[in-house]
Amino acid sequence: MFDFDLYPFAQQLKTKLIAGKMGLFDPTRKVFTAATPEEIVRQALIMKLNVDFSVPIALMMTERAIKVGKLRRRVDLIVYNRRAQAILIAETKAPTVILSQQVADQIAVYNSAIFAPGLLLANGTQGMYFKIDFEQESAIPEQYMPEIILD
Repeated sequence: MFDFDLYPFAQQLKTKLIAGKMGLFDPTRKVFTAATPEEIVRQALIMKLNVDFSVPIALMMTERAIKVGKLRRRVDLIVYNRRAQAILIAETKAPTVILSQQVADQIAVYNSAIFAPGLLLANGTQGMYFKIDFEQESAIPEQYMPEIILD
C-alpha cells in the first residue's frame, strides 16, 4: 500500500447542482453524475491519470458492464492502450473504506473477464497496485503507481 492522495484533484472537479444535489462531471461519459464519496474518488483518479500519467480521457472508460460467470458487474474504471487493449482496471472506494483483501478479491474477479496486466485500488488517500503475471497466475504488489505505457 502506498500514499495516493487524490484530494488536490478532487478540489478541481467540475460540479453542478442537479435537482438540489451536487453532481460531478464525468469526462469519460460526458455526463453529470451524483457526487457520492466513491464517485469523487473515481473522478479525482481520472483527473490524476490524465494530468500526472498523461492518459488521454478518450482511453478511459467508467462503469463498464461485464459478465463474470452468470453475474453482471460494473468496473469502476478501465484504461486502454492505443491498440484498444485494457491495460489497467481500477476499483475506487470512498475514503472511509479500507483497502482490504476483500477489495483486492473484488477487482481480481473483475479481471477474470478483462485480463488487464495492472490492477489499481484507490480510496482517495491510499492506493494499491498489482502487476498481473498471467503465466504464474499471480498478482505482484508494487510499492508505487508505475508509469502507464499506452503504446
